[in-house]
Amino acid sequence: MANPKASPPAVTSRSGWQGGLRRTLMFAVLWWLLTGGAPDSWLIGLPVVLAASWLSMTLWTGPALSLVGVLRFVPWFMWQSLAGATDVAIRAFRPRMPLAPGLVRHRLRLPEGVARVSLANVVSMQPGTLSADLVDDELLIHTLDAGNDMHAMVLDLEPRIAAVFGLELEPPAATGTPP
Repeated sequence: MANPKASPPAVTSRSGWQGGLRRTLMFAVLWWLLTGGAPDSWLIGLPVVLAASWLSMTLWTGPALSLVGVLRFVPWFMWQSLAGATDVAIRAFRPRMPLAPGLVRHRLRLPEGVARVSLANVVSMQPGTLSADLVDDELLIHTLDAGNDMHAMVLDLEPRIAAVFGLELEPPAATGTPP
């Protein structure tokens, strides 16, 4: 007969040797990119890559990153960054461009923690937006143009951030009103 007070079986995590190998590979590729592939940089790079891998395994308590999610997110983010830079340039050269600043509250579907904070940070990098507050499951967004649909922007961004962290999202509420 099983002991009812026995602890539940351990859940296998992706932070074992395979996770360590993935992180080491990721940091090695990052080092290679930052140094332009210079072979002599590995004298310093190898200890740095190993230390970064060990520290990330030791200190990171959030959900594991999905390589596929990250690879899909990066091109989208680069495109959005270009759009944001273009928007700022247009506003700089057309100072009479109308502004209609406002605040928008959006109920988030992402779980608490690093995924929500990442979403808030990415929202701040979008053209004309700034994450003003993140309380419980609501994000307060300051926008330069309240005519833009901030809810649609966040609804598009949430699944992208969820994919980066390998998370599943509930579908948006079908109430007919913004989340």
